[in-house]
Amino acid sequence: MKRISAFCSLVAAGWLASGCGPNCQSTCDRLYSGTGDSCDIQRPGTTQTELKTTCQNKCEEALSQPGELEGYDPDEPQGSSASVTLENEKQAAVWMDCVAETACEDLNLYCAPIW
Repeated sequence: MKRISAFCSLVAAGWLASGCGPNCQSTCDRLYSGTGDSCDIQRPGTTQTELKTTCQNKCEEALSQPGELEGYDPDEPQGSSASVTLENEKQAAVWMDCVAETACEDLNLYCAPIW
């Protein structure tokens, strides 16, 4: 999977305006919007607005924390019972790339976490 540089990841995260790659908003919109090229992932008992808000909050929180991948690999298949969290900026960057590059029907196994 294609990876973007650490600088570009920070830029894409919304800290600076640039077209380097995905950011929290575009990633969460892809996952939970019902329009355009989105995946429209739904969870019983939770609205799409709530899912997008949770997604953006978790993503932006991770981006505010420096750190390394520490074994995190969104390309590693995860079972539905796996509990995966984004802990830091590097994990959030590769997660956003994964969501941008993965077909919607494969997101049930890859690119964890999907809320």
